[in-house]
This record gives sequence, structure tokens and C-alpha cells, in this order.
Amino acid sequence: MSVAVVHNTSAEGRRALASGLTQARVLGTDLVVLHAFSGSSDPASEAKESAAVRDAVVAGLGEIGDPDAAWTLLAGQPDPDAVSTLLSLVEDAKAELLVVGSRHRSAVGKFLMGQPVQRLLLETSIPVLLVK
Repeated sequence: MSVAVVHNTSAEGRRALASGLTQARVLGTDLVVLHAFSGSSDPASEAKESAAVRDAVVAGLGEIGDPDAAWTLLAGQPDPDAVSTLLSLVEDAKAELLVVGSRHRSAVGKFLMGQPVQRLLLETSIPVLLVK
């Protein structure tokens, strides 16, 4: 079992990483960072993107004062889309909790830009911690 955090370089994503690390420690389980690649299936692009994600996670953990925290990266190609990939990665991680960062949005913003987060909330079978 693990706690899975959806990777995002925003301030909300960094807060989600911090919350995910806290939850993993409370539950005594592993922290897994999930990432859907940008879409290029070129192995060199995937390696470069994975390295960038790793660097961002290490930097985020450093910001919260725990740069040596143990974590694992699970990443995949959007198939057919990023949300489907993330849902599949949640299953692969055998996650017991999914942590997602989200920012406050107006009603129109929720309609236009909140659909991926809404899909994650509705389609995952595990509890979700939404961090603002």
C-alpha cells in the first residue's frame, strides 16, 4: 500500500507533496509520486521529463525541510488521456490514498479548468485528499 501524490509544479502541487509525505508517515506506508508524460513517446523525451520531475520533487521536499525523504516515481504516457493514465498509475501504486493539489477557482473556472481534477475525484475508487 502507498500514498499517491499527483505531480504538479505549482504551489498547490508542492503543498500536496507535503501533505502526501505527512499522510504516508502517519499511515506508515510509501510515498509514490504520479506523473503523466506530456505525450511524446520518444524515450529520450521521457527520460528528460522524468529527470525534471525528479528534480522538482527533490526541490519540493527540500522546501518543506525533508530533502532525503523516500519516494518513488510512477509515470506513464497519456493513454488515451492524462487522467486515465493517472487512474491506472493509482492502481499500479496500490495506493490507499490519493493526494491532489488544486487551486481555488470561480464557478466558470471550475467548469472550464476543473474537469481533470473532477474526473480524478469521481473515477478513483480510493479516498482523495484535495489540497488547496
